[in-house]
Amino acid sequence: MQSVKKSINYGIKGILMHRILALLSFIIFLPSVIPAQNDSLSFSFTGLNIQYGYIIPHSIAIEAVSNTNPLVLGITRSRLNTSYQGWKVFNTYSVSGFQARYINFQNPEIVGSAFDISFFAEPLISYGKNYLISVKGGGGVSYHTKIYEPVDNPTNQFFSTRINFPLYMNVSLRFKVAGKVYLNLSGCYNHISNGGQKQPNYGMNFPTVSLGMEYFDRPIPQLKKEYSSHLKIVKPGVFMLIETLSGYRVVEASDGFPEKGTFAFGLHTRIAKQITPSWSLNAGGEFILDGFIKETLRRDQEDIDYKRFAFTAGQDFLLGRVIFTQYLGFYVYSPYKAKNRVYQKYEIAYRISDNLLVGVFLKAHTSDAELLGISMSYMLKRKHVLPR
Repeated sequence: MQSVKKSINYGIKGILMHRILALLSFIIFLPSVIPAQNDSLSFSFTGLNIQYGYIIPHSIAIEAVSNTNPLVLGITRSRLNTSYQGWKVFNTYSVSGFQARYINFQNPEIVGSAFDISFFAEPLISYGKNYLISVKGGGGVSYHTKIYEPVDNPTNQFFSTRINFPLYMNVSLRFKVAGKVYLNLSGCYNHISNGGQKQPNYGMNFPTVSLGMEYFDRPIPQLKKEYSSHLKIVKPGVFMLIETLSGYRVVEASDGFPEKGTFAFGLHTRIAKQITPSWSLNAGGEFILDGFIKETLRRDQEDIDYKRFAFTAGQDFLLGRVIFTQYLGFYVYSPYKAKNRVYQKYEIAYRISDNLLVGVFLKAHTSDAELLGISMSYMLKRKHVLPR
């Protein structure tokens, strides 16, 4: 009975973490997805696309089942916002919306297929009378028909949970072929994993090429460079971020111990030197309390400190209210040996006020995603550094 209660409690915690991540992703993309206050500055459209790619065999554990070519069918509902309020999110015009996809990994017995739904934001990097060039970033949730089973399906070490979290980055060229019809040609990079919720979790990385057609509800006008940031930098600025981190991981059942959910907490402080209005370099330190390691040590009856500390260095892309950060961490204190001394972290955060940011992050050791979580940051000395 006690083990049943524990399983229920950890199941509730896992569901809660999934909902928190979904809600946070929704909050980050909400300013771009909600209808514009002025419909004359918003242009909605629907798209259909097909993608074809290949799976990168990033580990020997999944190499034997990586020799297939995923086929993806997608439908999108998007909006091009040309208002100044929308422009300030990325300091450029942007497209945003949601996407639903069916992914056939073309290995029905082992890897199966997946269905996903995601939100995305897509700032324009160039535009003209008949074309739009953009960079799209998105994420959401996916359901998988085949997962790892120690007896029935041991070779599928891509996914060990039915629910996973897809992330993708696209570079797209839209070209007008008729009044309201655009051809969309994209190069895509896709990643799907459970963010360390359960092992094995090698995840899947698969680049694709995409061809699609998009139909606007009404013709869009010629976009002009009529907006500009009020930011005027005489001297490059410096700002500091104090950030709290939290994530959820599951320790598998083993040697008489039941499956157990654990939380990881951390504190990351970094100082960033702004090189341009939209780019900065950063350096800092990260202190980590990982319940997964603590539980592992308890089961192994090892008296080792589970805490870790790392120095970090990386870069920030300052896209209006959105900040995309990537950095490397180097463990200088890690009594319980990590998979690698160096790890990488990717984070997207949204400024909900002048000083407060919320975000989501993914921590990985080389190709193995270790922790998916949420962050909250407080910014110091940001006056005259970041655009409002």
